[in-house]
Amino acid sequence: MKTKVFFLAISLGVLAATPIWAQQQNIDSDLMIQLKQKLAESDSEAGDLNGGPKELWLLRKVEIEKAIDRLKAGQSVDPKEIDVILKGQVN
Repeated sequence: MKTKVFFLAISLGVLAATPIWAQQQNIDSDLMIQLKQKLAESDSEAGDLNGGPKELWLLRKVEIEKAIDRLKAGQSVDPKEIDVILKGQVN
């Protein structure tokens, strides 16, 4: 009897967590799409410039690449850092 209750509890826990996990995956994929768009934008802008402005766009590109790599590795990225990237600012 205890075994049945244990497996029932585990099953319910898995079923309850699945929609939350699926929703989190969708948010991450939307975020990855936005970050990749910003990366392409930075690459394009850097190609048209010289000197200091080009350096700023290349710095921005590196920051975006680092954020994407951390997300792909399953690491957390500070939401403030994401906001800065999506607003188009350079730290």
